[in-house]
Amino acid sequence: MRRIVMVFISLLILISLISIESCKAQKVQTSQFQTETQTATYGSGVLAQFEKELTELVEKVSSSVVAIYSTQEISTFGEDFPFFFPFQIPQERRSLGSGVIIALKGDKFYILTNNHVVQGAKRIRVRFDPHTEKEGKLVGGDPKTDVAVVEVDAKGIENAANRVAKLGDSDKLKVGQLVIAIGNPYGLERTMTMGVISALKRSIGITQYESFIQTDAAINPGNSGGPLINIHGEVIGINTAIVAEGQGLGFAIPINLAKWIADQIIAKGRVTRGWLGVVIQEITPEIAETIGVKEGILVSQIAPNSPAEKAGLRAGDIIIAIDDEKVREVRDLQFRIMKTPPGTEVKLSIIREGKTQVIKVKVGEMPEEVSFTQPKEQANDIGLTLRDLSPEEVKRLGVKGVLVVDVVQGSLAQRSGLRKGDIILMVNNQPVESVADFDAKIEKAKSERKDRVLLLVRRGGNNFYVVLYLRR
Repeated sequence: MRRIVMVFISLLILISLISIESCKAQKVQTSQFQTETQTATYGSGVLAQFEKELTELVEKVSSSVVAIYSTQEISTFGEDFPFFFPFQIPQERRSLGSGVIIALKGDKFYILTNNHVVQGAKRIRVRFDPHTEKEGKLVGGDPKTDVAVVEVDAKGIENAANRVAKLGDSDKLKVGQLVIAIGNPYGLERTMTMGVISALKRSIGITQYESFIQTDAAINPGNSGGPLINIHGEVIGINTAIVAEGQGLGFAIPINLAKWIADQIIAKGRVTRGWLGVVIQEITPEIAETIGVKEGILVSQIAPNSPAEKAGLRAGDIIIAIDDEKVREVRDLQFRIMKTPPGTEVKLSIIREGKTQVIKVKVGEMPEEVSFTQPKEQANDIGLTLRDLSPEEVKRLGVKGVLVVDVVQGSLAQRSGLRKGDIILMVNNQPVESVADFDAKIEKAKSERKDRVLLLVRRGGNNFYVVLYLRR
């Protein structure tokens, strides 16, 4: 019995030893497998592929990015001198920005940047790399969108054709897409930062036309004018602004808008926009509750002699559609009219006093300066001060012409019998459309050496003819 027990114990010990050796072998095999697996996956997985594509992408696009150094001349008084100088002392101020090459025409590069980078520049230098810098020429700038174009001689630039950036379509962007900002923050050339599109169609109150791309990709002073690109290497925005008090709040001009501006600047040196001549605002919940209308754009002011006034648009009208296409935001109306060629007639659907109606407006060209005050009347050399009839006056009186605002004492106009309040309808039986039209007809008569013209005048509801003498 004792022998049987000893044999059984020996077998147990043997089995235990075999199990221990087996576990050791398994651990060794597992360790070797893990090592082999790590060797096989580390550096060749999804992250590694992403890193490889990212570095290649940045390397390719970076050749399109330039540094822009602009020199402005400013005048200051001499307070910093030992004695105060009561005159201005010219000084130079140098600023830094970025730009992206968007076209090569002949031997000229066209570089897109921000207007504030080059506005008022006495001199512009463009740096392509640490060893290549050239003089730049401002083709034109647009403060209303903060877009400008700089021209640079491309001769001697290596691989010039390959430096032109590929432009994307900013109308197809979505929140959450990966983006890369490239520029020269604080003079650190071709710095790359990465983030996502945080929001679209942002307005922050720095330009007249705003529909910014918001991104959390780091943007700093010096990045202005540089490209915001997508993962395909396409420029989808021009970096332009940051919120200094916040973090991750950068803004870029959508490339479709920037390109629309740049194409006009390159073609003709300036930007032509469609114009209605209205001040408009969103319908807030409080306004909606008051007027009983929730959708549309509220007209709050009309510019004198503007296309809107001539068409009969009024303050208080609510624009709900352009050519049957709904408008829900101020931006919708603003950008639609901006891109409409001057002279084009558009159909505005409006709500006035609770009723829907349609007004046709011939879009004008936006002037450099827009005034919403009634222009001062000026007396001409025959002693008449005139102004155009407003659309409301034309509708109420049932006539077209110009109103006599004042008659100079002892003038040719007074001698001819004209009075304040008269409405001049015709000159030599030709209808008078405006003050400019009246002046043109008078100047034509003078050029033909005529000493008088025949006017059809309305006074107190009656029409009669008056001979207006042109010479004493």
